[in-house]
Amino acid sequence: MARDTRERILDAATRLFAVSDSTGASLRAIARAAGVNSALIHYHFGSREGLFEAAILRALQPIQQRRRSQLETLRGQSDLTGDDLARLFVLPLLPDPDQDPDRAAIELRLLARAFSDHCALVQDLTLKHFGSLLYGFADVLGTALTTLPVDVKQRRMRLCVLTAIETLSGPEREQARAEGPEAERALVRELIVFLAGALEAPRPED
Repeated sequence: MARDTRERILDAATRLFAVSDSTGASLRAIARAAGVNSALIHYHFGSREGLFEAAILRALQPIQQRRRSQLETLRGQSDLTGDDLARLFVLPLLPDPDQDPDRAAIELRLLARAFSDHCALVQDLTLKHFGSLLYGFADVLGTALTTLPVDVKQRRMRLCVLTAIETLSGPEREQARAEGPEAERALVRELIVFLAGALEAPRPED
């Protein structure tokens, strides 16, 4: 029962945080949407900030698990392409067949807003809970983009993360979903090709 209540609160918070600015989703509004009182939110999460972090972490976990599986297949390979790298940023954002696509879409919108408004917090949570993935990324990028300095690789990695999340949580994805699986696959493929080109582009002259 306690777990059901916690999940119901997280569901309501995710929906409201995803569509509100950083001050728009109050604990009172979340409690009302979840059908609980504010005291239960404090009991499970401690504060609004704790609830926000828990919602982000819940959204990140399945994505990072899928990304971990992809990384394991790529690490140690010496012939990686920009396309291989771009898939690391895009494919984990797509829900598994057994996931609720509507919930996955809302969680992705939450992550897009969090990256936009609270980037440092998302980075801290990622480092704390998924630090090994960052090292895996570094290994793979180091193998594939040997001509680029470390700081350029890291910057391109951040830009790829932001671009992938913004694209797959925004109106283009919603339109593609409405048009059907073929349109959605075309959008995903176009995004992978775009990011691959960006990753492999030569460094601009200083």
